[in-house]
Amino acid sequence: MLQIDNALIILNQMRGIVQCVTQESSRTSSRFRTQFRFSEETIRRIVGLLAVMLICVVGLETRIRVQEQESLAITVLRDREAISAGLHASHQTQYLRAGIASLLIILAAASIIHVFGRKQRLYVQLEHAQRQKQDLIEQLREERNRAFQLASHDYLTGIPNRMEFLALGHKELARARRSRKLCALFFLDLDKFKPVNDTLGHAVGDELLKAVAVRLRGLVREYDLLGRFGGDEFVLLVAELPSEDHMSALARKLIDAICTPFLDIEGHDIEISASIGIALAPRDGNDMATLLARADSAMYLAKGSGRGNFRFCDPALNETTARRYELVSRFRRAISENEFCLHYQARVRLSDFSIAGLEALVRWRHPEHGLIYPSEFIPLAETNDLIGLLGEWVIDAACRQLRLWQDAGLPVVPVAVNISARQLNDGSLSRRVMEALEAHDIAPCLLELEVTESCFMENAHSATEQLLNLQQIGIKISLDDYGTGFSSLNQLKRLPVGAIKIDRSFVQDIRNDTSDMMIVSSTIILAHNLGLRVVAEGVESSEQLVHLKTAGCDEVQGFYFHRPGAPESIPALLLRAPLIPVNACGFVAAAPSASFSS
Repeated sequence: MLQIDNALIILNQMRGIVQCVTQESSRTSSRFRTQFRFSEETIRRIVGLLAVMLICVVGLETRIRVQEQESLAITVLRDREAISAGLHASHQTQYLRAGIASLLIILAAASIIHVFGRKQRLYVQLEHAQRQKQDLIEQLREERNRAFQLASHDYLTGIPNRMEFLALGHKELARARRSRKLCALFFLDLDKFKPVNDTLGHAVGDELLKAVAVRLRGLVREYDLLGRFGGDEFVLLVAELPSEDHMSALARKLIDAICTPFLDIEGHDIEISASIGIALAPRDGNDMATLLARADSAMYLAKGSGRGNFRFCDPALNETTARRYELVSRFRRAISENEFCLHYQARVRLSDFSIAGLEALVRWRHPEHGLIYPSEFIPLAETNDLIGLLGEWVIDAACRQLRLWQDAGLPVVPVAVNISARQLNDGSLSRRVMEALEAHDIAPCLLELEVTESCFMENAHSATEQLLNLQQIGIKISLDDYGTGFSSLNQLKRLPVGAIKIDRSFVQDIRNDTSDMMIVSSTIILAHNLGLRVVAEGVESSEQLVHLKTAGCDEVQGFYFHRPGAPESIPALLLRAPLIPVNACGFVAAAPSASFSS
């Protein structure tokens, strides 16, 4: 109703305007047009448009009459009841349409909510089914792994069984063939295991086998292959071994570990031993079956020679290994019983052929094998962590001998001893050297230490610091076997050394090899420019001596002047005037002997 009232008010206003225009059209027409600049045609169009708008808004019946004489009139007929009835019917229609639209919207929203709810329920069910499927897959995977573990690993010890060991062993042998590395198969059998089962029961025997497997696993590398073939037989496949010595050391380590008593095995302390047979690939075979057969045969040879031993498939290796094992077993006893001794070789000055010093070379006077040279037992000492003990004994023995010569009134010269890399990196070398000097009342200037370039590879800073401490108290330091190691010229400049010793490999063919001659000459010039003395080793002929003297070498050492001799032969050497070459006296120089070196 408010809309109708507003429309009537607008019509009344328009009617007044139109009547005014009609009555005074002639009088005001020109003024209206002049004031508003509208033509009559434009006015007619405006009024017509307003009438149409009113009809659209309120539904009024409007009649527009244009009178003659250029006059315009609008007649509006209105019937309040008719208009109200028309509007009511229109409103009812609109209400019905709005209700139907609202109902449709509600139904659509409900349908959408239902569809989304169903999808959510389906998603939850699908997710639940997916979880169940994943759990089932995990269970199947665990069952498969468990089945594979039972099929491929020993149920008792957890290490690979025969089937898995052979499969992995074939792959390892193929890899070793491609890399051309040495590969060894160890066949280990426990000695006297059957009495343990018979007397203490199978439960104790099972626990003992578990303990054995744990010890063996702890001694080998993570990628080494360890397996159990049943009963008391264990098999070990080791690849990338550098030499037979490492195999012997590993076999001895395995046997020692098994021989250590097993404590509290189900309330019992058990002592057993093991016998090991070793086969090498590719020398003894290229496939697992051949290697196993030969390692098994070698194991029975080890059992036949006594419990707690190992044997190689190759008899020649067994002889060498037996000798090495004997030497290692006796090493500590040999030190305590003074089976080692020192021989001394002179260093000669080329300026006047006088004795500049002596080098102490260690020998082993074995009660059964006679005099053994260091080339045989020094590698064994290094491999079995015995080089430190031997090095301490050499330093003490050299100081003790200097004391004896001084007490005898001899004109002593400095004695040089070789220091191993293990001693130099131990951290206690300075203290032990000073203790030996004080114990025998020897001046530090009478002791020289010879180190090799390899001594500085592991911890150059610590090694240099120890040598500096020794140099400060008056001990001379020499760099032995120069040219065969890995030191750089920058490192040579920083090392606290007073002399370098050119290795015999550069001296032995200096007459015929121009390269050796140039290397020696360049080394001498370099050392002199750095303020270092130069000593040439392995001089055995006059031709070598001439080349070295011409190149400016300071000192030489070798069979041409003096062979290493026992301490009893040194007093006559010290009392002698300039040294006469051995060859000048009719002696024939033999092959050089090995010297104690690290």
